[in-house]
Amino acid sequence: MAGLLDTLNEIANPKKRAEVIHGPLEHLNDKTALILFAIAEAVLGEKFLLKAPKFIETVDDFLNYQRPAQREQFLTALLLAETRLFNFIVGGNLESFSHMSLAERQETLEKLRSSKQQQGRNIYAAFVNVSASTYYSSELTWPDLGYPGVSVDHPEILNQPPPIPWRPTDPRPIDP
Repeated sequence: MAGLLDTLNEIANPKKRAEVIHGPLEHLNDKTALILFAIAEAVLGEKFLLKAPKFIETVDDFLNYQRPAQREQFLTALLLAETRLFNFIVGGNLESFSHMSLAERQETLEKLRSSKQQQGRNIYAAFVNVSASTYYSSELTWPDLGYPGVSVDHPEILNQPPPIPWRPTDPRPIDP
């Protein structure tokens, strides 16, 4: 598997994006960071970095908590998505994923989502789950969700009489 990862990394040539500025990375490299950005932009929209400015670094950190095999599979999926052959098979497009327009990338993801092949649906799920969970882990997104924050950081959230904000129809107190 490591040989495949090295080969895919050699042939990958993602589109350079000025928005992709990151600190030191442990598992991602410059190429996989650019591909991840293109995927996240297709999932979350063009301005997602305004709410999750440390997106790339956060995903890299999350990869620390994955089993090595899972981490390698995710990195392989990123690099595979960048190959022209993969995009031709998935959606008939001869461009690399990061070089496609936003609409074309979203269409490719949609084709993965509705793929008859389990592996295509798994790749789609991994891309969407990683993008969404990383985005919504950013504190800048929490007000949009109506989430006041982690109760450990904000004990006043727990020191309210029932009903509490996230369970307005439940009068039961919460055991501390």
